[in-house]
Amino acid sequence: MKSLIHKTNFMCKLKKRFLEKYSSFPELHRVLLKQSAVDWSELVKHPQDYYAADSGSVPGMIYYTDTVAFAKKHHLSILQILEEFESDCGKLENKPSPTDEVQYFNWLSWFAWESMMSEVISFLES
Repeated sequence: MKSLIHKTNFMCKLKKRFLEKYSSFPELHRVLLKQSAVDWSELVKHPQDYYAADSGSVPGMIYYTDTVAFAKKHHLSILQILEEFESDCGKLENKPSPTDEVQYFNWLSWFAWESMMSEVISFLES
């Protein structure tokens, strides 16, 4: 029991450290982690298994009803991340058109998740 409490405490501190010291968008990353419904300890243990939002391994990123609602709610924050990414890496060519609302907002949610996961993986490797 004592080791479980220690492990839980360690995981909480690790997540807090990621969000406070490493994350480039801590508020959005906090809500992304909540939306994902993936336990932080599992995410840390197997980050590559959760990287791709379209893999079906991230419960909160499977259904359009979830991804579209999430991206609509956090649209401006996600666009800020996208703008920063494209400024650093160049324009992404295969983005869905905003006229196809479902695909566009679904893609934005997935982009936000995968962008965050890149930071999580870098954090874990540092």
